[in-house]
Order: sequence, then C-alpha cells, then structure tokens
Amino acid sequence: MLEFLKPISENHSISRAVASVFIPQAFLKPQDIFEKTKDVDGFKDYPKKGLIKATTINIQNNSLGISNEQIKGFIFESYDGKGSINNVFKLENSKENQSVLSLENRKYKDWDTFKSQLDSDLNSFSEMNYFYVEAISLNYRDEFLWTDRNSVIPVADIFNMDSELLNKKFLSSKNGTLVLVSQGNEENGLPYEEKTEISFNNDIKRIVIDHQYAKRFDDIKLFSNLKKDIQFSSLFNVAHLENKKILKDILTVDSQNLIKLK
Repeated sequence: MLEFLKPISENHSISRAVASVFIPQAFLKPQDIFEKTKDVDGFKDYPKKGLIKATTINIQNNSLGISNEQIKGFIFESYDGKGSINNVFKLENSKENQSVLSLENRKYKDWDTFKSQLDSDLNSFSEMNYFYVEAISLNYRDEFLWTDRNSVIPVADIFNMDSELLNKKFLSSKNGTLVLVSQGNEENGLPYEEKTEISFNNDIKRIVIDHQYAKRFDDIKLFSNLKKDIQFSSLFNVAHLENKKILKDILTVDSQNLIKLK
C-alpha cells in the first residue's frame, strides 16, 4: 500500500538534524573567536571556514542596494564523498545578549554518530573559548516523497488515525499543516518547550515532520564544568527520545517499519 512512499534517505526519513547550544552573551568580536578557533586540530575535517556577516537590502528610487554590515559569527562546513555538505558547525550572535553554537548534519547516519560529532566539535571549540550554557535544543526534520504523481497521498495509510496529536480535519484535507506547541517540566525539573509541525502537500507530493525540543537550565552553567560532570551530548538524549515518541504516535506501523523506527 505504501510502495510509492519514499523516505528522503535510504534507511530513514531524516533530512536534517540540528543541535543548538544557547549562550547567554553575544561575542563582541566574532572574528577574533574565528581566528583562534579555525586551526584547532579538532576542526581539521572542516575544509571550508568563513565569517557570517549581516546583510542589509535597501530599495530606494527603484534601485537595489545590498550592504554587508557587522560580522555576526562564523561557519565551518564539511563534505561527504560526493561533495555534498555533511556537517555545518556555526557560531552566531542572535541577540544583544545571546549567541547560538550549533551543529547541523545533512547526511544523518544514526544518533550515536551525531552525538560523537557534537561532543568532538564542542570540546574542540571549548579548547580555545570559555562559554556558558543557558539552554539547549534539538531539531529533527523528517521528509517523505510520494512518487506517484497520478494519485493522492494516502493519508490514512501513512498517519495513525488514532493519534492523540492529529485531528480529523487535518487528516481529511488535500493539503494539511498542523503546528503543536507544548511546555512543561522534565522529571529532573528542567523546563522544556516542544514544537512539532506536521504537513503533507499533494501539489508537491511531500510529507514533512519538523520536531524541536528545547530545555532551559535553572541557572547558567560553564560548559567546562558540565563536561566534567557528564558527557554533554547525553543532555540531548531526552530530546532525541521525544522525537521518536512523536513519530511513533503519528505514523502507522507500516510507515514506522519503512524508516526502521525502533
């Protein structure tokens, strides 16, 4: 029944995974952080390294002007054997008093591989830079393609009709998008926010599930101290498990088997 449903990857449906660390400060001169970080041995597998600049577009008197302003951070990129982007490690000032350190993977293999890369990159960055952590988040984007252009997406065969999260109006639509946001406290008392966006579109024959789980610490913590107490990437385990929990709730068993969800 699902012969035309194809996960975006051969073994799973994850098109992107992003782990983010929120730092309660903006770096005054990101270019200085870039210069002392780029040659650290742990980043030797990132052949492309550059600065991130804020871009302003001005339209006046029917003319278009583009100007690059202050430097906001830096970005490192690595590639797979086919030349496609694999990992993206980035530091970027997001607000006056906040910056975000993130690892994005576009060729996801498995959770342990992603965690290992995350640990390596954060440890390499911390060799040259002290920083505090106020929150973390993990985002997964799962995608499926419906390859038969002449038939509609069989929503009832892909999505679990008894799901606690999905409603009848969404499931009976030609094109549907559902956004769910929840907040609460984990068992250890840390507050969390969870956002899930589920959509399917018969015009482009695509199903997308975007899930983000974020947790905030009760107090800002120095990364080097966190690293001593616990493997830092293990703090993302709850977010990873919550993503799997969402998929198990909204997808049919056949869909779960297609992506080898366990």
